[in-house]
Amino acid sequence: MKNVPALIISLFISISSFGQFGFVKKTELETFKDTRTVVMLTTDSAYNASIKAAVDKYWNFTGTVYAYDTSNLKQYKKPEFTFLVFSKSKHSKIKVKVCSSEEDFNGLQLLKRFNRRALHEDIIARAYCSNKIDTSDWESEMIRGVQLMTNYFNYAMEARGELTPSNYPSDKSLMANKKLLVPLKFLEVKGKVDAPALLDGEVEEVDRDEIEKAIVSQDPSTMYYFFTVDDKNCNKIVVTSEKSELMYFTTASPEKCNCNSDDLKAMKNAKAKANK
Repeated sequence: MKNVPALIISLFISISSFGQFGFVKKTELETFKDTRTVVMLTTDSAYNASIKAAVDKYWNFTGTVYAYDTSNLKQYKKPEFTFLVFSKSKHSKIKVKVCSSEEDFNGLQLLKRFNRRALHEDIIARAYCSNKIDTSDWESEMIRGVQLMTNYFNYAMEARGELTPSNYPSDKSLMANKKLLVPLKFLEVKGKVDAPALLDGEVEEVDRDEIEKAIVSQDPSTMYYFFTVDDKNCNKIVVTSEKSELMYFTTASPEKCNCNSDDLKAMKNAKAKANK
């Protein structure tokens, strides 16, 4: 491993309001690839098993090591190490003892320095997760979170500036042949036009377990809607079940988390634009 100067790591600037995105120069990313990521474990065996499995299978940007946050981290307090943690937002119903964030956030965060309360200036990248995660949910949540973060870094290698929802280079044409799965009670369509017509594709309300199965099996025929709430927004997101490619992202007020007609129309327009 190359020795990574502290100056290079400090050049990573903080994340924009769109969670998992940041601004990094390609030269900085090349240097970052020579670091090692310390994956912080907890006292919860389900979380530990899930994050380990997801990182081992889907994280390909840096080398990794695993450590408990109660262990001696002195050996990792060097610029050639970064830290992958799970931060819980104020609105979350997650019983696992995990980290929090100076800027309210729920999901995985990659940090320059380990702190149980992540400081804004230490955040390199983020990936949203659900606010409610039970023992059986960790596997699918960590698969998506790790895939989202891996996708971000791989796309950022080709980008010239900040990646935002409007210029994120995932292939939106992937929506063309995929059924949209929406959690039960979170599809809100009013008027005479039904959801499939608004999307120009199949839409189905399903139990959350069905979405989890699609993620774990990496179902190539579906994409799904999920959301996460922080103290300012409800972040509404659609990703593919296979590889967690970002298809749609928008924000609404914290109490307006349903997938509605405007969301479906926006996805239809993005799909049509990508297929031109």
